Amino acid sequence: MEQQIKDLKEKLANKTLKSAELFSFIGRLKDSMREGTPIVRNISHINIEMLETYSFALQKYEMTTEDKDSQLRAADWRESIDDFSKLKEFIDELQKSELVTNVAWNVGGMAIYDIPKPEAYRDFVCWNINNVLDNIDLFDQV
Repeated sequence: MEQQIKDLKEKLANKTLKSAELFSFIGRLKDSMREGTPIVRNISHINIEMLETYSFALQKYEMTTEDKDSQLRAADWRESIDDFSKLKEFIDELQKSELVTNVAWNVGGMAIYDIPKPEAYRDFVCWNINNVLDNIDLFDQV
């Protein structure tokens, strides 16, 4: 586990982390918890929920920079995010800091927004991911 976190953090530092890699890591965390053999001893559901939220934010960045917004469907959010209030809080935080504009929520529960400064948005999302990984790593050492 320590190596997986180190690899993710290295990709964050190099700005090469992809949302698919983070979703895969989250999937392994969830599976290990379901099986009763957590790969991180003291993993918190809050950490997982935050990583889910940040993964979607990173995916939104990838789609925006690749001009593929239409590929993200509301069903994609529902399958991977357990707590929509965390997503709402994060989108609100992004909007207050002016990292996103024109926020709208459609009936399917999907946030639609523009990213006027993609690099600043990505840096903020990656900073948040890194903080959660630091927290997971710290608690695994306890």
